[in-house]
This record gives sequence, C-alpha cells and structure tokens, in this order.
Amino acid sequence: MKANWLYKVTSKSDKPVVVHQGGTSSSKTYSILQHLLTKAASQKDKVITVVGQDIPNLKVGAYRDAQAILHSESFFEQQLYDHNKSNRILAFATGSIIEFNSYSDEIDARSGKRTDSFFNEANGIPYGIYEQISLRTSEQVIIDFNPSAAFWAHEHLYGRDDVDWFNSTFRDNAFIDSKIKSKILSYEPTPENIAKGTANKYRWQVYGLGQVGRLEGLVFQDWQTTSQWPESYKWRIFGMDFGFSNSPTTLIEVRYAHGNLYAKQHMYQTGMTNSDISDRLKQINFDPKNKIVADSAEPKSIEELKRKGWHVVGAEKGTDSIRQGIDAMKRYSIYLHAKSKDLIEEFSSYQWKTDKDGNATNKPIDSNNHLVDGFRYALSKKILTPKPKPIQTALI
Repeated sequence: MKANWLYKVTSKSDKPVVVHQGGTSSSKTYSILQHLLTKAASQKDKVITVVGQDIPNLKVGAYRDAQAILHSESFFEQQLYDHNKSNRILAFATGSIIEFNSYSDEIDARSGKRTDSFFNEANGIPYGIYEQISLRTSEQVIIDFNPSAAFWAHEHLYGRDDVDWFNSTFRDNAFIDSKIKSKILSYEPTPENIAKGTANKYRWQVYGLGQVGRLEGLVFQDWQTTSQWPESYKWRIFGMDFGFSNSPTTLIEVRYAHGNLYAKQHMYQTGMTNSDISDRLKQINFDPKNKIVADSAEPKSIEELKRKGWHVVGAEKGTDSIRQGIDAMKRYSIYLHAKSKDLIEEFSSYQWKTDKDGNATNKPIDSNNHLVDGFRYALSKKILTPKPKPIQTALI
C-alpha cells in the first residue's frame, strides 16, 4: 500500500487523541482513512465512526476516499464482508465496522459507543458534538482540518500531553497531482505570482503552509467561527453583491440574536447572469418574501430580479458608505458560520490599504470583499437607514 508519513505516525500513535492540522492536498484525510481501514480489516470487533459536518460533505469527501482506498487494495476487498451503501457502513470479516455519519446536535451524538472516531473537517463540527462522541470512544479519537481560522481544537486540544498534534502541507504528499500542486504554488506571494495576479497571502498561509489564517492589517480583527445557527433572533436580512467573470455573485444571510451578528453564506459563484441568480435562488428554496439588499450601483440587475419575483432593494448610500458600513459591523460581536468557508476566507484576508511608508490607511483594499460587501448592504437597511426628519409645523 502506498502511504505517506502521516499514515505511519497515525498508526504508531498511542495517544487517545490525534490531531492533523494541514494544508490542502497534504493527504491527511486519505492517510487517516488508510489507517482506519487497515485497523478494521486486521483487528477484531472494532467499531469506527467517521463523523462529517453533514452527509453531502461525507459523500463527496471521506466516504468517497474510503471507497477508493478499499478498491485499490486487494487485502481490503478480500476482508470486506458487506457494504451497506444506504447507511454508509463497511463491515469486515474481522467483525469490525466503519460507519460514516453526521449528527444534528449533542443529544443526537449521545447515541452509540465505538472504539475509534474520526472527525473529518472538524472545524465544521460543533464542539458539543465532538465532546459527546469522544466521551463514548474507548480507544482513539482522530480529527483533521484545514486551518482557515482558529477554532475549538486550538482552545481545547493544543498543547495537551494526551494529544499528538501533527502539521502537514502539500509538500508532504508524495503522490499529489501535478495540477493541484501547481495551483497551490500559484498562491505563494512571489514576484512572478504577484505579476500574474494569482498570489494570495491568506490562501498560501492556509492551503499552502497549513498555518492558521490570520494576516496583519486586517479590517476585522475580532470575530469568531461557530457551528451554531440561532433559530431565535430579533431580525434577519440578506445581502447580495453582483459579480460576473472575475468576481463572484454572493448572497449572505445576517441574523441579529443575543446582541450579536451571525452570518452565513448562501451563494458564491462567478459567471452568473441575473437569470442564473434567479434560478439559483429557486434551487436553494429561497423564500421570495425575504428582503435582499443589493448594490445600489446595479439598478438594472435589481429591477430584473424584482420582475422575476424577488424582493430585492438597493443598499443605502452615504458619503463614505464603505467605511460607514465597516464601522457599523464593528459595533457588534460577529460570528461566522463554520461551513461558510468563502466568508471566513474574506474576513481572514480583507486588509486596510497602506501608504508609501507601510502604514495602514482608513480605506480597505478592494479585494476579498464580495461577501463582506453583501454584509454591509444588509446592515445598511437595518442600521444605517436614515431616520425620517420630524415634520415642522408652523406656529399659529
């Protein structure tokens, strides 16, 4: 079996918790699954649970990778006793099973016990679910993630004596596809990549170097990721930024609850016409009654979407609307939904412009801000809408 060093260190670890923090295509998920499949196929009566943030992510991620590994090695196929595709369960002649599942909440996670558990893309899984499942895991817990931002693993697991913590990058994957490797290398802020327009400091830091993604001079310094989404809220509103060939069209939902702002992305895609936007809104079952606040500099797009039955209005404009909107956002504690990866990336890379001496100015760089702009537009209707002036009556 072809394997990278991540497989070897995972297999040799005797710690109850193993953490793999790594950049994209470092082979961490693949290597962990190789280890778990080997364990299930060679050891008796193991119950292994692979946990994902949701079933769709599991199907295109860890579950798909496990099947590829399974069919690439005759030993695994020979030991496989049954494959229940409906429930995503692999059963082996040893009496061991591997199940692929997601959990809606902590109560859901309390059911069942297992010998091993693997939390795939753990930064999209609430800590409460991790805690309940790990309490019911008798041998070893493994987690992996791309470090788009710090989350509960850094708070609760980093530096503990009972935790093996491994960092990896694409360079640790001896079998990486050359096209993927070239794409990752294009993010590095070299003079050549800067000239080509592919350089991206944040993406290089996270996906290239496997480091937690925070840059200097960020517009938003204080925000957190969360896997919780408030069902009870004082108000909610949606914001949209229009794009096309080089910029994505975005849709963001903002909820005000418990004195905080919660945000989740619903759309992030380039090349969309207004008809495409309308079709996508239908695909995600968007309620036409929901108000969408969009860029008022695009009146034609707003009108076309209105004619297609959507409640779209223009954002409030001020003398300094960008700075005004940013300041309004900073009045609140901001929580970004953990599954909103493009939103997290923008908050982690949206920076202030600097002057010739390298000092920050009061204007942001006009990039990495498509969802941020939608956030501003949404708040412009809830917070920045001018209050009507009182009517002056003449004295008689």
